[in-house]
Amino acid sequence: MAFRSHVARGFDLSSLSNQLMFGLVAVTGAASVAVWTNGAEIAVLWAPVHTFLVWALVRELDPDHNSTALVAGFVAGLWIVVGFDVEGILPAIGLLLAARVVVNTTGRRPLVWDLAALGVLAAAISFTAAGWVAGFGLALAIYIDDRMEQRHTTAGAVTAALAALGASLIATLSQVFPQQMPDIRQLLVVIIGVLALMAVVREPEPPTSLVDSRLKTPISQDRLHAGRGLIGVLVFGAAFLAGPEAAALGPTVIALTLVLISNEIERIRRRR
Repeated sequence: MAFRSHVARGFDLSSLSNQLMFGLVAVTGAASVAVWTNGAEIAVLWAPVHTFLVWALVRELDPDHNSTALVAGFVAGLWIVVGFDVEGILPAIGLLLAARVVVNTTGRRPLVWDLAALGVLAAAISFTAAGWVAGFGLALAIYIDDRMEQRHTTAGAVTAALAALGASLIATLSQVFPQQMPDIRQLLVVIIGVLALMAVVREPEPPTSLVDSRLKTPISQDRLHAGRGLIGVLVFGAAFLAGPEAAALGPTVIALTLVLISNEIERIRRRR
């Protein structure tokens, strides 16, 4: 049986943006191998994967500007190569898919097996605090997707509920929740909170990019706004739970900052 999905998608190798992304991933991979052979920890080899995931996340949140994603991907790879910690690959995948479901850049609603896979993933990645935030975010994304269509679907509602419960159950069993108030890095958390607030209240300019479906319809401005707001809130929640390790969210925070800056530049450009 042929694989079908309305969430996953392939790559158009004729696209210059995709070509540049693969080149960036290759360069990051070569740099990570070079650093590892010189004594760095083996975790540095995840740099090219993280480069790709941050690039893909920003492509969902700022679909009109390829350069924003490339800069964010470069920063994400460099972050690991120079020795800084990150929250992990699985939470990054969760954030990426949450953004894709809400923004609906594929142009198609998730199929039943898409929903099942997303629900399982939400629980599977929730064995860390950042993973639980991303997993719970996936549950919220499924619910928001249903609401955006202004009609209730049993499959979506049930999947969202089970994903939220499953993610929270795994997080509880893994004892990822702090037993007392986290010792937060106040300035960093405040900055991330401001970014999250901006993502929630600052409406993006109407996007000109088209969804990937055959209908070639424009990406919804409301969905793009909801996607940015969701990621902003999730990153803020992850930073709060991470406590003193919140700096590991650096690449995602920088990516969100670049998206918001890109939006303001586009706003100024269109007003001229």
